[in-house]
Amino acid sequence: VLPPPPRYPTQNAYNAALANGMPPPMIETNNTLSHPVGPEYQLLVGEGTYILRDDLHLATPPPHPSEAPVTNPNPLATTPAPATSGVKLSLAVLSPHKTSPQLYKVNTTTSVRSNLQTYSIKESERETRTSGDDGSDVGAQQSMNGNLSSRTPAFGEGNPLLVTVGSKDNLKRRKPKNNIVKSNSSFVSRVIPHEALTKRLQERSSDGVFAFANINRAFQWLDLTSNLKAEHMTKILFTKSHILCHDVNVLTKSFSHIDIIMGSSSADIIWYEPISQKYARINKNGIINASPISEIRWIPGSENLFLASHMDGSLIVYDKEKEDAAFVPEENGLWVDEKNGASTGNSALHVNKSVNSKNQKTNPVASWKLSNQKINAFAFSPDSQHLAVVLEDGSLRIIDYLKEQYVQTLFTENHEW
Repeated sequence: VLPPPPRYPTQNAYNAALANGMPPPMIETNNTLSHPVGPEYQLLVGEGTYILRDDLHLATPPPHPSEAPVTNPNPLATTPAPATSGVKLSLAVLSPHKTSPQLYKVNTTTSVRSNLQTYSIKESERETRTSGDDGSDVGAQQSMNGNLSSRTPAFGEGNPLLVTVGSKDNLKRRKPKNNIVKSNSSFVSRVIPHEALTKRLQERSSDGVFAFANINRAFQWLDLTSNLKAEHMTKILFTKSHILCHDVNVLTKSFSHIDIIMGSSSADIIWYEPISQKYARINKNGIINASPISEIRWIPGSENLFLASHMDGSLIVYDKEKEDAAFVPEENGLWVDEKNGASTGNSALHVNKSVNSKNQKTNPVASWKLSNQKINAFAFSPDSQHLAVVLEDGSLRIIDYLKEQYVQTLFTENHEW
């Protein structure tokens, strides 16, 4: 547990000092690295013993001087409390790695005879029979022709207006336009690059691990394989907005480029490229949706599109390279049911803007209203076809986001399944 962060003077004291030309000095907090020893720092499990090697505590930044102090909230109060989030961490390994062998789902002779939905796994398409089979593999050819030839379509693949035009040099990724270190935006309070950032990037290990973490109004970039792992590569401090979530694009990451998106308590989204220290603001001042962002993720297989869940129960798809415009739900928006996508009175999924819309010049790419409840988190399925969304009421909703259709709702043990 981290010690309480240092506190600034009260709001009145800060305002008085500012009026007299003597604002309080900035207070810095630093990460701490320790190497604890002893049996209490060991974990014994079946495969062996894990020993804690490094204990890295990330510093919690103090509130900005202009930020109103937050008093202890009354648990019975009905007034909305400021959006908060715990520390969220992402790891990025930039070195290319070998992909795991593709698994092929094949019917066994036993499963075919008994009509059971059980399968055996083949690690190569040249395998002619499955382990444990004493007969011919009758389902192999059918599975090869079916499962391998089919693929999950990309989100928005049917809309020609969403086709991205590749650059002349495909290896050169597009970067945001603004330099965050030299930014004069009031949204960014301070950017602190490491004094030897360029040297550290040049000397980093080819198989090194980068870490990105959001802690309140701070966002840190760390190199966990460096001897200076406690010292950030870059730390960004925002003025009043707290970063609640972020995600790294695994498709576009390389030694010279990393695409990161951050969702904030002010509903602003930051597209950040740490190598070049460039950034862009999306949904600036909540022009599309003013509700805080609880979760944000790149859409699988996409270089540009990402999905953000807002705390008003909305799911919105943005394009990192599109401009923003004030959003008005399209007139043909419908509540869709789980069977055929037809209009229904159930509050399952309301399509405010479809990915197939002809209006794709500006953000959002798509907008869905799932509920009036806060969305706590969401995740994409391994086949990149469905979306699992957890709401504040404890329900889990499954959505076929490629077809923009509601599928199913599940509840916790306090509710009926």
